Amino acid sequence: MPMISPFLSVPESQWVAANTFAFAIRDGFPVSPGHTLVIPRRQVATWFDATAEEQRALFELVDEVKRGLDGELHPDGYNIGINVGAAAGQTVLHLHVHVIPRFQGDMDDPRGGVRHVIPDKGNYLTGRNKPLATGGIDDPFLHHLEPLFAEAVDISALAAFVQDSGLELLREPVEAALARGATVRILTGDYLAITQAEALRRLLDWMEESAALQAEPGRGRFEARVVEVEKLRLASFHPKSWRFLGAGLAVAYVGSSNISRAALKTGVEWNLRVERNRDPRAWTEVVESFEDWWRRASPLDAEWVEQYARRALAARLRLPAGETEPEAPLPRREPHSLQRQALGALARGRREGRQRALVVLATGLGKTLLAALDVEQFSQERGRTSRVLFLAHREELLVQAAETFRRQQPHLRFGWYVGQRAQLAGDVVFASVQKLSRTQDLHALRLAAAFDYVIVDEVHHATAASYRSILACLEPAFLLGLTATPERADEGDVLGLFDDHLAWRSDLGEGIQEGLLAPFEYFGLKDTVPYENIPWKSRRFDVALLTQAVETEARMRTLWSAWQKHPAKRTLVFCCSISHAHFVRQWLGDQGIRAVAVHAGAGSADRAQSLRQLANGTLDAICAVDLFNEGVDVPSIDRVVMLRPTESPVVFLQQLGRGLRKAEGKERVILIDFVGNHRLFLDRLRTLLAVGKPPVSLRDFLTSDRQPALPAGCTVEVELEAKEMLRHFLSGGGQEVERVYRELRDARGLRPTLGELYRRGYSPATLRKAHLGWFDFVRSEGDLTADEARSLDAGRDWFKELELTNMSQCFKMVVLEALLEADALEQGLPLPELARRCLAILQRSPELLRDLEAVKALGDPRLPNPARFFTYWKSNPIEAWTKGGRWFRVEEERFIPRLPMAPSPQKSFEAMTRELVDYRLAQYRRRQQAQAQDSAFDARVISNSRGPILKLPERSARSDLPLGTTAVRLDDGACWHFDFVKIAVNVARPDGAKQNQLPDLLRQWFGPTAGMPGTAFRVRFTLGPQGWSAAPAQAEPSPLAPWGTLVAFPSLRAAAGAVEHPISINQAPEAAKVRLPSRAQGEGLFAVRASGDSMDGGAHPIRDGDWLVMRDTKAAGAGPLDGRVALVQVPDPITGFRYQVKRLVRQDGHWLLRSDNPLRESFRAGEATSPIALVVEVIPPERLAPPPGTTLTEEQLSSHFGLSTAPRTGRHEGHLFLFIQDAQAFTSPGRLALRVPDPHPSETAFVFTQETTSGGWTFQGVAVWRDDEDRWALESPRSG
Repeated sequence: MPMISPFLSVPESQWVAANTFAFAIRDGFPVSPGHTLVIPRRQVATWFDATAEEQRALFELVDEVKRGLDGELHPDGYNIGINVGAAAGQTVLHLHVHVIPRFQGDMDDPRGGVRHVIPDKGNYLTGRNKPLATGGIDDPFLHHLEPLFAEAVDISALAAFVQDSGLELLREPVEAALARGATVRILTGDYLAITQAEALRRLLDWMEESAALQAEPGRGRFEARVVEVEKLRLASFHPKSWRFLGAGLAVAYVGSSNISRAALKTGVEWNLRVERNRDPRAWTEVVESFEDWWRRASPLDAEWVEQYARRALAARLRLPAGETEPEAPLPRREPHSLQRQALGALARGRREGRQRALVVLATGLGKTLLAALDVEQFSQERGRTSRVLFLAHREELLVQAAETFRRQQPHLRFGWYVGQRAQLAGDVVFASVQKLSRTQDLHALRLAAAFDYVIVDEVHHATAASYRSILACLEPAFLLGLTATPERADEGDVLGLFDDHLAWRSDLGEGIQEGLLAPFEYFGLKDTVPYENIPWKSRRFDVALLTQAVETEARMRTLWSAWQKHPAKRTLVFCCSISHAHFVRQWLGDQGIRAVAVHAGAGSADRAQSLRQLANGTLDAICAVDLFNEGVDVPSIDRVVMLRPTESPVVFLQQLGRGLRKAEGKERVILIDFVGNHRLFLDRLRTLLAVGKPPVSLRDFLTSDRQPALPAGCTVEVELEAKEMLRHFLSGGGQEVERVYRELRDARGLRPTLGELYRRGYSPATLRKAHLGWFDFVRSEGDLTADEARSLDAGRDWFKELELTNMSQCFKMVVLEALLEADALEQGLPLPELARRCLAILQRSPELLRDLEAVKALGDPRLPNPARFFTYWKSNPIEAWTKGGRWFRVEEERFIPRLPMAPSPQKSFEAMTRELVDYRLAQYRRRQQAQAQDSAFDARVISNSRGPILKLPERSARSDLPLGTTAVRLDDGACWHFDFVKIAVNVARPDGAKQNQLPDLLRQWFGPTAGMPGTAFRVRFTLGPQGWSAAPAQAEPSPLAPWGTLVAFPSLRAAAGAVEHPISINQAPEAAKVRLPSRAQGEGLFAVRASGDSMDGGAHPIRDGDWLVMRDTKAAGAGPLDGRVALVQVPDPITGFRYQVKRLVRQDGHWLLRSDNPLRESFRAGEATSPIALVVEVIPPERLAPPPGTTLTEEQLSSHFGLSTAPRTGRHEGHLFLFIQDAQAFTSPGRLALRVPDPHPSETAFVFTQETTSGGWTFQGVAVWRDDEDRWALESPRSG
């Protein structure tokens, strides 16, 4: 007997509709609000068992139910369905029709509707994602995650173990998601202490960064927590899941991948995909389980992380079977050649007593990494960890800096003073200038623990009042300014803030020359946009009107012509607005270009995903609005298009820099620029022309078509019509200084300062012939503000005093500088505090301190007796300023100004005073530097049989060199006696000592390689008022030329034959490649080893085994041969011809083939003798290697020599390496019994040894093959 249907027991009071044959009730387990069942009154099992009359009644009631739901719930759609039979899902054997209201967004992708009764077949319009990610090289898990990061707005990852290497991979997708407004959470655990403390510190950094950037509109949020196994009394904690939720997206992965490089990139890890619309129950369980553990986990904080780090270090356990060993921490970044030289310059400056320095490194050369490296260097110099303050005016710069510092020094504790964070504690504090310069925050800064080292990033903003107010509260042991542009192209000149000490400068040209940046080809197209009709306010165009002007078909057709004329594979297009970016994307798309628009607004493509697509070739172009100005590495970009009039040269350089990154197979970057009828375009051209050495002036380039001497591979081409248009903006008439003033002002919309013109090499003093003073000239140009004009009228005599007062010493200006730095020009300072501040200014600038050295009563000016200095200071500059009482007076031990400063224009009066003081101190420093250079000299560190000694300059050129025993004060204040003889100093000893200690001193200064071949260490001797002083002048090897690849040949005969090859020297038999640091440029170059010793003599010896860089005579062109060294072909009775390297000398009407080695024969050239190629450079192999005894890691080895594999014996990049791990390979000291297949004539080998398999490789020297011994011989070091 059939069971009674449960539907028939529902009372009629709960029916929502009924007719003669059917009734309707709400479903007891609704899948959506209003879900209704329409049921026949008669218990009928299936639709096919019902009568036709019952079927009609059911659907009449369906219509009635729908009308009711429409009025009550307003659904967006319906599913109407009937289940027939258990296989189709029928659970009650009483026919019922489902009426299911549907609402927009109630599932991720509703397409397919009732087809979802079989989930895999539900939506046939979308592809089925791979359900199982299997990992390994062929299916890395990261490739599955990256597209999900790009779409999700809610991301939750659970990884039992987190390694720093994994977070490094996730950094860009996480940052892009946060910039898009996503919430990102990472949950990890401390099970078995496998999670790296470095990784936890990075997660903590991300949380702090997220909080710091919360003020940005639409910014997302990042949070991390940790499950403490012991606290929760867990036996283990080993889960892994990844969950992504967004519009039309609900995907999770559950499997085996933790957060590590191996798990995400290379490891065989299985992760099963779970989609909410296919398996809602599994999805729900993933969500609920994660949220449960998230609630139970502990918030991540700095104190807990440090405790964990100590606990993990002390309790490293042998892991149970199946667990994974922690990965090694990420390697530190090593400095490149220019950074190494900059570090040496900073260290030298500190040895000279400098406490402030400005460093200029072009975009892409790593100025933030340089700062992090110098902080370490500075701490090593002091013997303790330094507390660091990193200042920037934009939050994203602080975030990027924190990433760099964390990579270099993973154990440091960070503090954040930005956004809602106000932490001034920590080893490194990252602070926003806008926040820290507020009154209450400056008070907190004064109370905080002192900072040893302060870094000011993007220092071209640093003379703003906010920066000065912060620096007035600080007295760091060292202040470093960083900028990518040497001139403050936005706001004037900043060098004075750093005591006129430009420690190091490497611009774009040097970066390109060193091979660190890609060459550029610039094409300037005439822009037809009428910029004169677009409002220009606060140095910006009106964005709405600018957008309207640039979104034209004609402009895009001009771009398209250049696009096709100058082809590339990956393009970054800079646009002026979001609307413009989408306009350009659409236009390019219509031409078949795969492009996306990336910006900070709605509708943007995901930044990280776009970069990946551009890199892998599935995207051709990104149309960007500001997001790629800086901080984003896009090495694969080989074309940059400027469709916007970038108002700032600094931003222009940053945008160009996006394309200058080096990448495999990338030869250069193309820059397509639209040059318009506005003065701002003058400055961007001036910026490019400055890359040349020597730079060409903008006027010469535009008016005389003079071309700049740019690095190899670089060009600047501007259409003639564009040049003609720009000529109209060049200022004319007046003196040179007036023209330059006007050009700078007109290009920037901001007048240059007096100090800036002076530091650029111009003499503002010449303006006094026509003007009473500097500010009168500025007024005549219409550039004084109303407040400045009032200040000038009230204080004309004061400004004249500053501009013209005689400066036999710097002291009076130092007093004013101290008042200005303390913001006390109006109120003055107590005399003791003023004296203390003045002494600090003197001590941080060697040029100014020199004036104090002449005051014998003070003793050592670096450590004068405070009471004596105070007495002297009162009787000298204080007395000078207060005499007559016109400008200052002293009352109750307080120095009080009496300056004609009205309350209203006070700030203008102070700024004008600061400008003149800055100028006068710049003048004075330059004068002192010139005097010091007249008396100073450098002695080179060389070696004799007893160790390192000093070689003096030629006395014929320096008659003032000391002679005999001379007292010399070292940089640490100690007095030594140096014995100066005719050409050298062989002996030096401390005062009171008898034994020679010069070798020990030189090794102390320069390390164990002092004086060895391949080094260029120097000692600088300076004559001051107290006699001679000495200090290290250069603490790094002289820089090599940029490394490059040349075609090479194993013998002179092979090279000679290649020159005559009918197609190309590169296709000649035996042609190979060698990597060498050569400065030679142009066509027809090749390299070959010198063979024999016939040229081993004279001023420039060529030794057996030296690399000779040659240019074939056809490529060399016409030119004098007399005195040149050449590869020559001479007759030979047996072989027909032989090939030698000789010097060509014209003698008695004949050519002589001269051997520079006097022991070798020279002979006259015959008729059949002909020069094949000219030697343009000699590169001894010793010059390519580090000094013998240097130990390198494998990473350093690869970086230095360009090795692409682990060290192993053989030829790499044209050089032979012998890597020895077995000491028995040495048959005797300096002799190696090791054969190498296919020996080359005169080939040398770099010999490295390793004592333990885990240790570094120690360079033993350059070896040569001795046929008579059948051995490799490590010869005595030869001069490189």
